[in-house]
Amino acid sequence: MGEGTAGTYTSLDSAAVTTPWRVCVTVPHLKDPIWVAVNYGMVTEAQRLGVEMQFLDAGGYGGLTEQVKQIEDCATQGADAIVVGAVSQDALNPVIAEAAADGAVVVDFGNGVTSTDVAGHAIVDYYSMGYAIGEQMAASGESKNVVLLPGPAGAGWVERSALGFKDAVAGSSVTVLDTKYGDTGKEVQLGLVQDVLATYPDVDTLVGTAVTLDVASGVLAERGLTDSIGLYATYLVPTTLDLLENGQAVCAPTEQPVTTARMSIDLAVRLLEGKPPNEGFERMGPEPLVVCGPAAGSSDNLATFDATTSFAPSDWSPVSNVDAAE
Repeated sequence: MGEGTAGTYTSLDSAAVTTPWRVCVTVPHLKDPIWVAVNYGMVTEAQRLGVEMQFLDAGGYGGLTEQVKQIEDCATQGADAIVVGAVSQDALNPVIAEAAADGAVVVDFGNGVTSTDVAGHAIVDYYSMGYAIGEQMAASGESKNVVLLPGPAGAGWVERSALGFKDAVAGSSVTVLDTKYGDTGKEVQLGLVQDVLATYPDVDTLVGTAVTLDVASGVLAERGLTDSIGLYATYLVPTTLDLLENGQAVCAPTEQPVTTARMSIDLAVRLLEGKPPNEGFERMGPEPLVVCGPAAGSSDNLATFDATTSFAPSDWSPVSNVDAAE
C-alpha cells in the first residue's frame, strides 16, 4: 500500500454509534497469547461501542476450509461487518468477495489478505515487524550468523516478517545462513532448532517465533550454549518477555495486538457508520515497538514497556459472544 503516515490514533466515541451493529470475527486459532490478546482487545472494544460480536476461530493455520465456512456463515446470518484474521493471504479472496457482494463490510485484520474487496485493513504489516528486529541487530554493528525460523510457510505474517528481516540486514554484518519454516507447535519448532544446531556449527543467533524461543532457550541451556547463541523473536508474548527479563533472549518486536484488535472493531464500526478515520484511508495499525532486555546492553528498555497494549490480563478467558446490550 506504499508508505504509511505517522499520526495519533483516536477511537470512535461510543456516543457516535447509532446502531447496535452485528460484527462477526474469525481468526486462525486461540492457541497462543497473541490471539488471546486479540480476543481481549476485540471483546472489550465491542463492549465499549455497544455492538454485538461473535468470535470464531478456525482451529489453526491448516483450517482454511473451516474459515471459509465461518465467513460464509457470518454472511448468511446477516453480519453487518466481518473481521477476518486470515489463515491465508490469497485463498480466502473468493469467499471475501461473496461476503462483500452480500453487503457485509469486510475488515482485514492481523495477517493480511490480497483481496481488493475488503473495506479496510487493521494491520501492523509484519514486514515492519521483521524489519524492526533486523534493523535492531544490524545497528549493533556486530557480526552475526543467523538462522531465521519465522513460522509456517505461506502464512502472510510469516512471509512478510521474513522479507522485512532480510531487507533490514542486507548489506550489514548480519549473515542469514538459512530460513527454516514450520508450524508454531512446540514439537515442530524443537525439531527445527535441533536441526539448525546440528547443521550449522557456526550459527550464533536464532531469530524465530515466540515458540521457537521457548524451546530454544531450554535446548541451549541443556547444551551450555546460552551465552554462545543469541535469541531474538519476531513477535512478543509473555513467555518471551520472561526470557528478555532473565537475559535468555535479547530483543523482540511487538505489534501491540490488544491495541490493533481494538482498532479492528473500531474500524468496522466506523465504516458501518460512514465515519472512516480519514479521506483515502486504506490501513491503520500501531507502529511496531522493539522491546529489549539486559542482554541487549544499552538498548535495554524493559522499564518503559507498557505490556497492557500487548497482553490480555493474566486471568482472561476467551469470550465467544458479546451482546449489544452489554
